[in-house]
Amino acid sequence: MRSISRLLFAALAMLGTAGCAKAQDKTPPQQAQGGRQPASLQGATDWRERMQANHNADSSIAQQVRRLTKDLELTPAQQVKVQQLAKAHNERIQKILDTAPDTLSYAAFQVQVHAISQDFHNSVNAILTPRQLDLMKAMVGRLDSGQERRRAP
Repeated sequence: MRSISRLLFAALAMLGTAGCAKAQDKTPPQQAQGGRQPASLQGATDWRERMQANHNADSSIAQQVRRLTKDLELTPAQQVKVQQLAKAHNERIQKILDTAPDTLSYAAFQVQVHAISQDFHNSVNAILTPRQLDLMKAMVGRLDSGQERRRAP
């Protein structure tokens, strides 16, 4: 189950960490362990703006639904539900980006994203059949082993 959560977190981190609204603060990104910023944030003057500028929520949601539909053989009803869940997930994270105080660090943001993403993963898992959960485990195995890219087709 932990691998399923890691997969969905990785796939949805891009989905949920930004949207279309403009950021309001100019807080510099916090440095990652070892004193280095994550590669995706290096050179960013504002991690919130950078995340939002590099993300299209609608495209990411559609991409995630396509990926899960392909790999898990989602039914049309499941596709609609995953799309609704992904949209709600994105909106919760966008709200943090839009309303959190200027003092919110990237690391603190990631903790909040992880908690929101865990809720999303649990909701997705709840609509999957036992066979689809097995397919999810196989997909996670391919991703974890490097046999497959994390980005959806």
